[in-house]
Amino acid sequence: MKRIALLLAPVILALPLSACSSDPNNVSYKAITGNLSPEMSGLSQRPVDRDTDLAVTNNQNLRMFNDDLGRVFYTNHASTLSPYPVTNLSGSPE
Repeated sequence: MKRIALLLAPVILALPLSACSSDPNNVSYKAITGNLSPEMSGLSQRPVDRDTDLAVTNNQNLRMFNDDLGRVFYTNHASTLSPYPVTNLSGSPE
């Protein structure tokens, strides 16, 4: 019995992975009403839109983190320990 279970386990586990795929040429009423928004993953976004938003957010977070590191290590502005005036060459009006 254990041997049969061990032989059938991969087959049973693989069944959900081989689920039916939707046919793009199926335009029957049942197929359309069964999934009214096949490309939407939320109320207003497709999966590719969500991936794009996540990439933009991660990019902004990384750049903000780098700015924060500059503030932590005091490398975001010139040293004020010099007795001479220091010209701001970074272009930012801080």
